[in-house]
Amino acid sequence: MIKVVDVSEKVQRGNRPFAAWGTIAANGDEPRADARLEVKAGRMHMLGRLRSQHFFTPVMADSAMDVMLSLFVGELQSCPVSDTALAVGNLLTRGETHAIIDKLVQAGLAVVTDIEPDRRTVGLTPLGSARMRSFVSDYPDV
Repeated sequence: MIKVVDVSEKVQRGNRPFAAWGTIAANGDEPRADARLEVKAGRMHMLGRLRSQHFFTPVMADSAMDVMLSLFVGELQSCPVSDTALAVGNLLTRGETHAIIDKLVQAGLAVVTDIEPDRRTVGLTPLGSARMRSFVSDYPDV
């Protein structure tokens, strides 16, 4: 049996960018390692969103990390992530989203996996995935 843990209820209602974030085993079995990472990455993302509600200036923004966390959770859920979902889920304009994606692609951390006329699908490269797995694993429990 799968239990959905709603991390947005613990931070602030209505700020959850991806509805399926936070699935773990509910029958007392040990949750799989990726489920823990998924919940932790989702919580890290929500804390960033909460911060952005208090600091409205771009100087306090960490949009690239928010996008990387979104892509990492998408990867853990085996769910493709579109640039539109990244924009909406991270409160970015299309232009901001495209600029961040382009920089992540140039850095070798992300890859455009599908291009359609009005959107594109984005994923992590093996390097981006390994770095996010290490970063989220090493990040203090939040």
